[in-house]
Order: sequence, then C-alpha cells, then structure tokens
Amino acid sequence: MSEKRIMRKLNKLASRIHSKIETVRDEMDDLEIEFELLQKQIQKLQAKTSSKVTAADNEEVVLEVDDDEDDEEIDLENSSAVSITKKF
Repeated sequence: MSEKRIMRKLNKLASRIHSKIETVRDEMDDLEIEFELLQKQIQKLQAKTSSKVTAADNEEVVLEVDDDEDDEEIDLENSSAVSITKKF
C-alpha cells in the first residue's frame, strides 16, 4: 500500500477513536451527575430514618402480592430488555 493510503486509513481510524472517546466522556459525565444525585438522595433518606426512631421500627411488615396487578403497564422508556409472559 502506498504511504498516502496508509496515512488516510490511520487518520480515519484516529477520527473514529476520537469520536468514541468523546461519546464515552459524555456518558461518564452523565453518570457522575446521576451518581451525585443518588448519593444526595441516600443521605436525605438516611437523615429522615435516623430522626424517626420509634416503636414502629420493631414491627414486622407483611407484604401481600395481588395477582390482579400482573396487568399493570410496563415502562418501556427506562428498560433495556423487557420480557412479557403470555397468559393463556
């Protein structure tokens, strides 16, 4: 291969790598922001629970599952893989 062709291919490869790096940087920035917000929310919830120490903390909580709730809507916007079971 000629030297010019090799240089074009290397420049094209470098350009692709640069665009991928920029994409990853943007995603990392978004994840850092979401992580900070999550940490703040956790701190708020911990502050609330530590201030509400009552006798209710010792009570046992029983959760019942209602079979009629199987028909609820699925949030497709925030899920990457959704599996829906068919009812027959």
